Amino acid sequence: MDIDEFLDRELSDLGLQTDNAEKHGQVLPEFRESESSPLVENIRNNLGKGNIEEAEQAYLQLWHILSQQKLKWNKELYDQLTMLGRQFSGMLNQAYADVKRKSDHINELISRAKTALQQGRKEAPFKLYSEIQEIFGSIPSAFFEEKRLIESQIADFYKELKITTDNELLKKIYAMTSEMSQLIDRINIAIRVNDMISATVNYNKCIELYNQVPEGFLRHKNPIGMRLIEVYRSLSIYNEISSLQKQLVQQPQSQQVQAQQPAQNPAFSQMPMTTLNAQKERAKRNIEKGFYNEASKDIQEALKIDSSDAEAKALHAKIKTLQ
Repeated sequence: MDIDEFLDRELSDLGLQTDNAEKHGQVLPEFRESESSPLVENIRNNLGKGNIEEAEQAYLQLWHILSQQKLKWNKELYDQLTMLGRQFSGMLNQAYADVKRKSDHINELISRAKTALQQGRKEAPFKLYSEIQEIFGSIPSAFFEEKRLIESQIADFYKELKITTDNELLKKIYAMTSEMSQLIDRINIAIRVNDMISATVNYNKCIELYNQVPEGFLRHKNPIGMRLIEVYRSLSIYNEISSLQKQLVQQPQSQQVQAQQPAQNPAFSQMPMTTLNAQKERAKRNIEKGFYNEASKDIQEALKIDSSDAEAKALHAKIKTLQ
């Protein structure tokens, strides 16, 4: 191996061009001024507007053009990069001062938000956090170190905000669960003493509270829901019985007229009525004795005779609540 070949190999490993490289046909891309002019113009425009991030992207492309030249001298490219480097230095100094002001403002807002949090003011910390995020987003990504420090401070505050908010939510859920449990106890007492108005009012309060409990608390909601659904069953059946009893008291006028008119076949109509009344009376006696299944059979037989009989319907609904 001669000295030229040795140098070629060593310089090639360093990424440098040699005269022998040209001899062997390894020609570097030729730089044209037209390649850099749009980039330079782009950089100048963005620097003039204070858009450091956009200017940096074009600036890196210009450096990529330089790297392609290896060590081949190009005065035009050298002058452009030197001039732009000075402009960037001035812009970065100004921008850094702005970043410092924003950082101090963020620290001030965090301090105010923490004070509001300690004082129990619920809305203020979230508004301040939103303002903090907006300011942080306006800091150019060119200041990575500065942004990293500020982001760490914001993250610590957010963690504190979340913990406090979560604890407040838990306290609220515990209080709501306790209130619903007490309401259900009152409802059951009211049902036992036949105070259905109070029972209904408290049921409406309870169901409203139940629907306010957010997702994620099913372990607390489910036991309350199981008790509440039983209350719903009792009150619904009571309302059904009340409705049927009203129908019994206020029978349609047509039925009253029919009752007053002489039957065409008194013997035929009297027999079903006698059987119907007997079944209802038997059902009442079985209810008093606690024989609810037998009472249910009696009343079902009565409804077969006259499915529109209001008293039979009321007895049927009552038996359903007792079974």
